[in-house]
Amino acid sequence: MISTPLMENHSSIDADISNLMNDIADYLSQTQRGIMIDISSLPIKIVNLQSRVQNAPKDDRQELTKSMEQVMQSLNTLSNEIQLRHDSLSRDINALENTSHKE
Repeated sequence: MISTPLMENHSSIDADISNLMNDIADYLSQTQRGIMIDISSLPIKIVNLQSRVQNAPKDDRQELTKSMEQVMQSLNTLSNEIQLRHDSLSRDINALENTSHKE
């Protein structure tokens, strides 16, 4: 197979996937501690990585795709935690509002 400039080194893509996994783990940790986080940069990072995986040499694509599946599982875990925190915060706000209306 002829390598093109668009084809990237497997280790470069894998390193970026690893960095993204670390970012997600940090976001999860912060969320679990009740710290508000800005995850607005995640979608573009994910889209860019998915594109790079799809354009990777055929021999590397299957392994990189498995790594991206792990990213998606981590995102699902983060999403679930954010939802739990949101629900908890909503309950706290409702409880405070109910308490203040009774006074």
